[in-house]
This record gives sequence, structure tokens and C-alpha cells, in this order.
Amino acid sequence: MEIKYTKITFLSDYKLPFTFIGSTIRGAFGYGLKRVVCINPSFKCDGCFAKDNCLYYDLYEKSFNKFRFAFKLDGKLNFDLYLFEEISNKTPYILSSIYKAFKEIGILRDRIKIDDFKILVNDEIVYDGEFKECKMENVKWKMEDFSHNDELITITLNFITPLRIKQDGKYVRGDELNPISILRSIYHRYLKLKDKKPQKLPFMPDIEVIDKNLKFIDYGRYSNRQKTKMKLGGVVGEMKLKVDENSYKLFKLGEIIGVGKQVTFGLGNMRVIDER
Repeated sequence: MEIKYTKITFLSDYKLPFTFIGSTIRGAFGYGLKRVVCINPSFKCDGCFAKDNCLYYDLYEKSFNKFRFAFKLDGKLNFDLYLFEEISNKTPYILSSIYKAFKEIGILRDRIKIDDFKILVNDEIVYDGEFKECKMENVKWKMEDFSHNDELITITLNFITPLRIKQDGKYVRGDELNPISILRSIYHRYLKLKDKKPQKLPFMPDIEVIDKNLKFIDYGRYSNRQKTKMKLGGVVGEMKLKVDENSYKLFKLGEIIGVGKQVTFGLGNMRVIDER
């Protein structure tokens, strides 16, 4: 297994008056991206002659998007933007779009412009008042073939932003969350990023649940494009586990690609804490 990605980090001291910033940054970035790449005089995607070669269309109009946002629920205007596979080669356009969105266009109804911020690419500063030269090389996450190992690893899964995931056809709302469902979600998302069809997990997980401290929090937003209110609620908190090595590696992949539904809004931001 291998995934290619680029991580772009936006850092500022600006504090929003609400904790869930996913809709704000996704909307601002999308508007900035469209301003940077759109060549259609109508500025509309429907019936556009250029949509087959348009980065905005790839990221915002297709049913599956090869990017995601990650942030904390503290209201600070800081976030990571992960670009996957072929989209990770478009980093210069993405940087221009972020600059235009937050520096020139502004956010929220009042179009508040952010003057003081930094941008990093794979943890290297590329903007600090002015753009700097940067290699902008992709990062490759690689995992050897799944193998059997009897030794279990103690970990804690920390769900930083709501995990929106289904079990038995229903969205999980708390302690009924099953770690196998998380593994399946991560693997399913990995296959979609690689443009492959869904498959079963290629190994039998060995997992023991030690403790859970989970709760459901609800968020919502109105989608101007879909003309409907979207639900963005999910599970946050921690889950302590003993897991086999294969499961551990797949959970670590979830740190990068996200887990569950609507990761492009920042949902499913997860961290794996190794307790060994």
C-alpha cells in the first residue's frame, strides 16, 4: 500500500466566534480556487467547456474529492489541507488560492481579510509575508504487505473533530462505535483515492477495547449549491485499544487520509497515540 500526498498548513492568530471552522475554510478556499483557475466567462460549472481539465471542478464538483481539511475545535483559523495522489501535483495553484481567499477576498459575510499568517508545505515555510522558494515535493506513505504478528500494541484513538460514520445503516452517536468500522472506513477511502473498487479488509483484525470516552456533537450548515441544510455531527473523544500490527498501520494511515464522511469539511480528523 502506498499513498502520495502534500500537506499544506495555514497558521494565523485569528480567532473565529465559533469552534467548527470547516465550512468557513472550505467555502473560502473554494471561492479563492475558482477565482484562480476559472477561465469560463460565465463563472459557472454547469455545461462548462473546460470542466474536464479544471482543478476547481475536480475538487468541488465531483462526487469524490481527493483532498481534506484538518483542524482543532478551538475556533482558531489554523488548518492543514491534505492533497492526495494526482491533486498533490497542483500545489502552486492551491497556494495561490489560499492567499487569494484569505488575504484578498476575505472570509465571512463581512469579508474579513487576514493580513498576518504563514503557509507551510510539508512543514517547510513557503509564505511569511512573502512567498519563498520551496521544493514542493510529494510525501509518500508506504506500508509493506500485511503480515501476522501475535504481539498487540496499546494505542489511543483521539477523534479531534466529529467522526461521522455508519454502522448497520445508522450514524454512530457514541460508545457503540466499533473500531472495525473505523478500519473499514479508512481502507475504503484509501481504495477510492487509488481509484480502485471497494474490497474487504485484506487481514483479520485482532482488537481488544480497553476503554471508551466518546460523545456525539452536532453541527450543521446550509449548502447554497445543494439548496439544503447539511448535517455535520459526529463522535468525538477517545478510545483506548490493544491492536495487532496491521490494524495499527491502517489506523496510522487514517491520520493522513481521514476517516468517515465529509472529510473535506474537516470531519474525521483522528490521531493515534502510541502507548507502548
